[in-house]
Amino acid sequence: MWPLVFSLCVLGTALLYTVPVEGLLLTVLIVPLARALFLCVLPGKESKLHRFYALLFTLVTLILCTRLWRGFVPAAVEPFQQVVGLNRSWNGLLSIKLEFGLDSLSLWMVLLTAALMPLAVLCSWNTQNAHSQSFYRLLLALESFLFRCFTSLDLLCFYVLYECSLLPMFLLIGLGGSRARKVRAAYLLVLYTLVGSLAMLPCLLLLYSRAGTTNYLLLRSLNIESSRQLLLWWGFFLAFAVKVPLMPLHLWLPEAHVERSTAGSVLLAGVLLKLGTYGLLRFNLYMFPERSAYLGPRVSTICLIGVIYRSLTTLRQVDLKKIVAYSSVAHMSMVVLALFTMNEVGILGSIFTMLAHGVRSPALFLCVGALYDRTHTKRLKYLGGAATAMPLFSIWFFIFSLCNMALPLTPNFVGEFLSLCGIFAQNWVSLTICLGGVILSAVYTLWAYARVVHGMPKIQYLSGMADLNRREWWSLAILAIIALWWGLKPGAVLDSLGSTVYYWQQCSLAIYEPAPWALLI
Repeated sequence: MWPLVFSLCVLGTALLYTVPVEGLLLTVLIVPLARALFLCVLPGKESKLHRFYALLFTLVTLILCTRLWRGFVPAAVEPFQQVVGLNRSWNGLLSIKLEFGLDSLSLWMVLLTAALMPLAVLCSWNTQNAHSQSFYRLLLALESFLFRCFTSLDLLCFYVLYECSLLPMFLLIGLGGSRARKVRAAYLLVLYTLVGSLAMLPCLLLLYSRAGTTNYLLLRSLNIESSRQLLLWWGFFLAFAVKVPLMPLHLWLPEAHVERSTAGSVLLAGVLLKLGTYGLLRFNLYMFPERSAYLGPRVSTICLIGVIYRSLTTLRQVDLKKIVAYSSVAHMSMVVLALFTMNEVGILGSIFTMLAHGVRSPALFLCVGALYDRTHTKRLKYLGGAATAMPLFSIWFFIFSLCNMALPLTPNFVGEFLSLCGIFAQNWVSLTICLGGVILSAVYTLWAYARVVHGMPKIQYLSGMADLNRREWWSLAILAIIALWWGLKPGAVLDSLGSTVYYWQQCSLAIYEPAPWALLI
């Protein structure tokens, strides 16, 4: 079967690269939903057939996205390319106008989503239960919603798709959860995210009543009163802060990670958390730069508390999956902190750290999932001696632990270095506290690695500690190749992102410069 998949991918790559790039975005948006509908009407109840088609379809989508990336022009005058839209009206009573487009930020988010989807299918390859067919359909539907969400140029459409991405994740917890607490985790995910995103809906209605449109490009040039800007900024910020998540709105994330399957954790950490930072950059910083600069010290205070407190909380965890989950909270707090520095270096570092986190965190969850499949436990006191029984696993776990510590030659080092430079340019107090978070990150990462890999293996779990198979090895190898590429040649990403940040600087208004002590106000 694997030679057949490889041959079809090579043939598909050769054919797709002959297709002109014009109009390719519309194909990328249509294909994922069409594949999910195809799996719904696929005859037969053989799960092997469904997982084969799901893998093949996600690989075809990845090839389409790479073709889209190859045809993207980062130095273009207009920030959005490949703009496609739907404009329909019925007897003058109802009018629908939807637009989708790509800039460098949305392009990399689409590429990250397309790259993680085949890995999510592969890590669920041996899942054999009554709901495995529905599981693959939900993965493809989630990919379709995420593509549209990252490329939407209409705020109301973005809000609908933002909410739609919640439904597949809610069902994936129920279908792939490992314990009886999965129902509680699913409800926490829905309540936190749904209630938080409801703060965005009145803001959209207010913008529509003020401008008569929800088009993103038109609303960016709209002059809004200062009092209304403050209200709109807080509405958008609360909706995206829950998704990041920032303290104290993060309590749903560790519970959701622990109860979710490996594929769900890969997508949640790799892509869905990025919806929050993507929204903060796209809407809060781009549409309300003055409000973002004025309220930036308050947001920085929240982020600094999150970096230190969540790092200390990670040191107290005894569940390996919770360690990775709380680590994600601390790193995403640093991403938001660098984002609100409001300077080019900080924003570039924030975006790069966000993309690096989308590679490193899924890899760690894949390692945890491989270990759980063999030992059926994630408790550190029952683990140990993996270097003896699982040498290949230990090597990959060590490599991605180095990424988590942001060592040189890893993409996390590049992102965190740029982020810290941007933070230092704004406030040296914030830099000092962030450096403490960097040290704590190395402490809990090395501690978790030593507890899992070194020491004497437990006798009752030793028989199940078989090493990685080829499917798991290649899944981790793909993520390692991406991490090595971005770590050794970060200009491949930074050069394209620079045009987006430059366009934001040209369109932004005068930026309020806070005093060094404004952090504590």
